[in-house]
Amino acid sequence: MSGSMSERSPNSVTTLAQLTGTEWLLEDLGGAGVIDNLQTTLRFDEANRISGRGGCNQYRGAAQLTGEASESPFTVGAVASTRMMCSPAVMNQETRYFQALEKAQQIKLEGPYLLIYGEDGTAPLRFTQLEAQRESTSENTSESTADRTIVAFEGRRNAVRIFTQNGQTLINVYDKQSRLTWMRANPVAIEQTDAGTQYVPIRSESQMTVFVPNSGETPTLTINGKVDR
Repeated sequence: MSGSMSERSPNSVTTLAQLTGTEWLLEDLGGAGVIDNLQTTLRFDEANRISGRGGCNQYRGAAQLTGEASESPFTVGAVASTRMMCSPAVMNQETRYFQALEKAQQIKLEGPYLLIYGEDGTAPLRFTQLEAQRESTSENTSESTADRTIVAFEGRRNAVRIFTQNGQTLINVYDKQSRLTWMRANPVAIEQTDAGTQYVPIRSESQMTVFVPNSGETPTLTINGKVDR
């Protein structure tokens, strides 16, 4: 397919044939935001098939769409996925995403966004289009540049993700109440102890520490001496 879907006019006629070969990145999950740098994607494959990454697992499913996207039904069958386990926060978001896909009833283009609405009229899934990857690199991403999650978890107020990217260890912190990412891709200092691993943001106005126990217990986020849990 030539050209970007974002170049089409809002509410343009959109068939699955027109979407075939495009891939989209989830930016908002029903008005609740998403965990930053957690790659949740939707790809339109051949023959009424979709696939992508749920954040932890790869998935695939069948989809149907007829006529104009702004008026005609869009449905997704049962989603099949791999069975990897990730942190509770990541698994929770992935489950909600799969459930939203399976309840899809309408698909729509608005500017650069692809919107998928469910049966209850709540805020849609909102995606932006990913640029096509070069064939020579799509199957062989360098370990030194790959985005890999080390740990992701939720406290009472914040969702935390620590990950490596381009050889650096970074942290994102998302405030679930304000729905804002107030720390994004901040480098961290790492300290190994007998009890676990401590991550301390290098640039932070607050005294903040993430501790990941070796025991397998839930990690903790401490801000100015107070544990967020």
